[in-house]
Order: sequence, then C-alpha cells, then structure tokens
Amino acid sequence: MTEQARQYRDMAKTTSWTMVSRVLGLFRDQLTAAIFGASAVGAAFLFAFQIPNLFRRLLGEGALTAAIVPVLADKTAREGKAAAFGFLNHVLRRILPRMIGLTLLSVGSALLWAFVRPADANVAILTAACMPYMPLVCVAALFTSAVNLSGRFGLAEIASGLLNLCMIVGLGLFGLLADTEMGKAGWLCAGALAGGTLQLLIPLQGLRQEGWQPGPGQVDPVAWRTLSVAFLPAALGAGIQQINFLVSRGLAFKVSDAGLTYYYIANRIVELPIGLFSASIAVVMFPALAMAFAQGDRPTLARNYARGLRLILAVNVAAAFGLAVLAGPIVQLLFEFGKFTPEHCAATSRLLVLFAVAMPFYAMISLATRALNVAGQPRVTLIAALHALTINFLGSLGVIMLGYGVEGLAIANAASTIWQYLVLRHYLKRLAPEFLAEPMLKPALQVLFGSFLLGVIAYQATAWIHLQGFNHLPEKLNLALSMLLGGGVAMVAYAIYLYLLRYPERDLLRGFVNKLLRPTGYQLKA
Repeated sequence: MTEQARQYRDMAKTTSWTMVSRVLGLFRDQLTAAIFGASAVGAAFLFAFQIPNLFRRLLGEGALTAAIVPVLADKTAREGKAAAFGFLNHVLRRILPRMIGLTLLSVGSALLWAFVRPADANVAILTAACMPYMPLVCVAALFTSAVNLSGRFGLAEIASGLLNLCMIVGLGLFGLLADTEMGKAGWLCAGALAGGTLQLLIPLQGLRQEGWQPGPGQVDPVAWRTLSVAFLPAALGAGIQQINFLVSRGLAFKVSDAGLTYYYIANRIVELPIGLFSASIAVVMFPALAMAFAQGDRPTLARNYARGLRLILAVNVAAAFGLAVLAGPIVQLLFEFGKFTPEHCAATSRLLVLFAVAMPFYAMISLATRALNVAGQPRVTLIAALHALTINFLGSLGVIMLGYGVEGLAIANAASTIWQYLVLRHYLKRLAPEFLAEPMLKPALQVLFGSFLLGVIAYQATAWIHLQGFNHLPEKLNLALSMLLGGGVAMVAYAIYLYLLRYPERDLLRGFVNKLLRPTGYQLKA
C-alpha cells in the first residue's frame, strides 16, 4: 500500500469514528439544551466543564502531545519502538504525580470559591465535580500520541464517543432521578468522569497491543531535556489559545446566561466539520511529518504538509459556506426542542454565521502548529497565540463597550483566529520553508470559487425544496429533507467541479465513488 493510500485509509478510519463521536456529542448537546434551555444552571455547567477541558488541551492534547510526538518519533527512528515506549514510561512517572496534585489543588480552590462567593456556588461546585476528568484525559492523550505514532488510529475517537454516551446516560437516564437542575447537572458531571475513565483505558489497551508494558521507564537525559525545552512554549501557546476561548465564553457568560449557551452551541456546530475532517487529517499527518523530519526526508515532508493543507481547504472552506447559508435551518432542526425556543435558535444562528467565517483558519492553525512543533519551533506558536489573545481580549472589551453583545464577541474571536494563522504561516515560511515547497495558490482559488458555488446551490435548492413541502410535511421533517437533498445536490456539484478541474486530491474522491459504484461493475479511471 502506498503512503498516500495508507494515509487516506487512516483518515477514513479516524473520520468514521469521529463521526460517531460527534453525532453522540450533538445528541448530548441537544439533550442538555432541551433540559436546561438557556438557564443559569445549564450555563454554569458549560462554564464549569470547560475548566478541566482547558487543562486537558493545555497539558494533554496541547503541550505534552506537541512536545512528545517529535521526541518519540526521533527515538523510534534512531533506537526502535521499545526505546520509545521506555521513554514514555519515564515521562508518565514524572508528570502523573504533578497532574494529581494540580487536580487536588483545583478542587480545593473551587470549593473555597463556593464558600467565599455563595452567588457563584453552582459554578464552583460543578467545577470541583468536573476537575478529576483532567488527569484522566491528559494521560489518555499521551497514550494516544504513542499509539498513533505506531500507525494505529481511531482509538481516541472511539473513546470520545463513549464519553458522550456516558454523559447522555448520566443526564438522560439517571438525571430523571433528580428533582432539581443542579441534581441533573451533577449526574452530567458523573457521566463525564465515567467517560474520562474509558478515554484512558481504550488507548491504554491499544498501546499494550503494540508491545508497551508498564515499568520504571528508560531515562534519557537528552530526550527529556528536548521535551522539557519544547514543553514550556508549547504549554504557554496552547494555554493562551485555550485562555482565548475561556475569555470569550466567560465574557459571554457575563453578558447574559443565555449568551454563553448561544455561543457554546454555535461553536459546537462549527466544531463538527472541524472534528470530522480537519482533526482527522492533522492527527494522521502529525506522526508522518514527525517521522519525515526525523529521517531528514524533505520531499516527503513538503508532500505530506501540502496534502494535508489541500484536504483541509477542500473540506473546511466548503463547509464554511454551507454552514453560513444554512445556519438558520440547521439550528432550528437540531436544537428547537423543549425549553430551547425559536428566539434562542435565531440568536444562535447569527453566531453560527460569524463562527463559520473563521472555521477554515482554525483548521489550518492545527496543521501549521504541528508543523512548527515538528520543526522544533514551539516558541513561535506561543508568539502567534499571544497575538490572538491580545486581539481577542481588546476586541471583546471594545465590542461589549459598544453594546454588540455575544455577536461582537464572535467577531473578535474570528478576527483573532484569522490573524493567528497568518502569523503562524509567516513564521513557517521564514523558519521552516521546506514545509511550504509545493505551491498552494491554484488549489486555494479552485476551492474558494467552488465553495461559493456550493453555497449558492445549497441555499437555493434547500429553499426551493422546503417551499414544495411547506404545506404537506411536518416542519422538522421538511427541514431535514430540504437540507439533505439541497445540501446533497450542492456537495455533488462541488465534487464534480473539483474532479473536472483535476484537484490534486481527486483520487481520494474517486476511491470513495468507486466503492459506491462497485456493485454496478463501473469504475472511474485515474
């Protein structure tokens, strides 16, 4: 199997399990919105759960993953898999006690906050209940990084799906036993902790199947120094990026209880295509980039980075146009249940349009950051994150003072995201130009024009189909069929457009179509 075919297979596997996870996550958010609406307790849980998520992305999926993957790739290339696993054990023995200590300190601080500020007791208590989730998923992120480097993908996405399932069961089943909204939120926290445990055990089992065994670890002062040097700027960079999200959501919470709910739901919808495709692309490409860099294979490095970026552009720019033109029907179909009213849907859809603008840049940031980490330049990812934080913070304060509310916060966040990518690309071009050896202007223009056509077709086709069924079908069914058929027509037209223009990754599309056509005996030829 060729390198390209293997990468496409791994991306397809990761995307498939991610889709399951995201669908379950979407149902979890629908259930949460239906039960809590835009209430203060629902907003308190959303705020509380993002605290351990901040540490997870800072310490686990952020700094540790970014720092350790290049080191493990280098040890694997030079000394073999056993040596890499031995060093992983050493890292675990060094960081696990610190994570547990940080968790206990955070729980104690949250409970003290509840005692000192009774008005914030709900947020503080839920934060304390959620904090044990942090060390579970941080260690899980380390295990996942190592198992991905061994060529096994999809385990983290399976575990993420089980997290969402546990939270659904916690709120939808055991939550029925609670008489108060805080009681229901408590069961939601319990589901998160159960899911976090599964998120740790699943990649752990996959790593054991690859030959890893718990042990004292292999001390390697040079590798540990490399990891330590890379960790601090990566931690600060990832931390500042997550603080950026925390600032926006915290300000949205202060604007109004409902504002954070609208902001959260719109953000979650945008994360669906990012998680389905862009994250899968970055997850598969990161080990490939790290191994190519460790082996000094510059042509493979440039080829893999360009392939990942072209795939991200083809998916995310089109998805951004689609989400923007269909924002209203999407939110109405997915979230207009229970206490979540049409007015709530309208406010959320306006935010969704604004978030969609920045979605392709957020996806490209993920790949550019990984490339700079591979090149040993985590310091500049910190600089880019500081730029984004400054723009977002000052912009957010400005729009609040001008009275623009959560819509203004979304604009400030989008502006900071776009600027962060531009800064990252500037440093990538200056410090590691080998990643950018393949030209990208032509495919970017092809995608931009094709995505505009997709948006026009999706909007017009969906509106026309919805009009035909307006007096004949229930509104929810009519919306679902309209977007399914109208969006399907638009996506087929977009795929044909890229195929006819000979977009470099058309072979991925051709392989997918040939699988669908296999029963007919007809196959598209290269």
